[in-house]
Amino acid sequence: MTIRQIISKALLIVYIASVMISGEDDMEYRINEAKTDYMLSKDYCSMDVFTDMDYYLFCYTEISSDVGPIEYEPIVMNSNTQTFEEARELYREFIVKLPLEKEEPGEEDEGEPYVFYISPDCKWTIALKWNEYQTQSTQTLFYEKEKIKKVVEEGGIVDPILVVKDKDAYKEMEERYYERLSEIKRNESDDYFPLMMINVTGDLIVGVDDYFQYLAIRKIEDGTEQWRFSLQGIQEEIRKIRDDIEEDDSYEGVYIRQFEGDVQEGYILVQAGLSSFFKITYPSGEVTYLGEYLYSPSFSPDGKYLAYSGVDYDNVVCMELEEEHQLPPPGIYFMEIETGKTAYIYWDRLPEERSFIWLEKDSFEEYMGDTDS
Repeated sequence: MTIRQIISKALLIVYIASVMISGEDDMEYRINEAKTDYMLSKDYCSMDVFTDMDYYLFCYTEISSDVGPIEYEPIVMNSNTQTFEEARELYREFIVKLPLEKEEPGEEDEGEPYVFYISPDCKWTIALKWNEYQTQSTQTLFYEKEKIKKVVEEGGIVDPILVVKDKDAYKEMEERYYERLSEIKRNESDDYFPLMMINVTGDLIVGVDDYFQYLAIRKIEDGTEQWRFSLQGIQEEIRKIRDDIEEDDSYEGVYIRQFEGDVQEGYILVQAGLSSFFKITYPSGEVTYLGEYLYSPSFSPDGKYLAYSGVDYDNVVCMELEEEHQLPPPGIYFMEIETGKTAYIYWDRLPEERSFIWLEKDSFEEYMGDTDS
């Protein structure tokens, strides 16, 4: 029995005893709830099971606050990571090597800059800093730990700095592609981020069209459509999965979570409704049901692992209380596709947005081991 299981079992016994002593009317319900939490916790392994994993994982999280501005929490994990605190510390070791700008006079109330993008080869990094009221952002681009450019932006619909893959390396997106991407997003009736996503090479964009009726892949350069897919079958499937919930359009939305591929082939990961996740391969249109509650899913480049998040804030507030109690524990998960083994790092705060970037192991360790910075 693992330490996690021992602790969970002990907490279960203590919890049941305290409920029985308190004599509360809902004792049976609360005991069953505690049992469910224990059963969930004992099914997960620790990260050190994945010793052959060729990646570190950068996780960027936005957390809403009822009493203040949005909080930002970047972390870095690998197979040795056991806790959220360790992941936070590894991120801090990463940013120490960057020449981040110090506070300027009059900026005492502004937050510290933080990294929200690292290229998989760990050569390009983008740091972000907001003003006091989060109405203006400053993005700074670094290449091999040297500052390349700084851009101040107010309310743009496309990040002012985008890094894309170019064969086996990475580069800043060309201006002509950036302008076309901005034009495409301006012309869309709904530019809500989860409805559109570009591929890693920055030449294709996939979007949800016609009120969640279709997925469409287009070339960014000239806007020509490359592929179209009807979402009707997926929407019918989620109605079957969630047959206990009254039919409503709010449960039929489809949101893009990962887009990998080129003009020839690739795949798209989508969230359908509140909790269902699917992989759609193109051009075949083959659909694979991945499961429930796999929020912010991201397959590793070699296809061996899936990283995902516990439920996010927007979805949990829409769920019935009974379903909310059945959710997996909040945190970050790693699944080994071949075996189904799943590691779990507890993190009790619900994210507003969360994203993952798989970092090449050798590149990350070379970056961290560079003592000249």
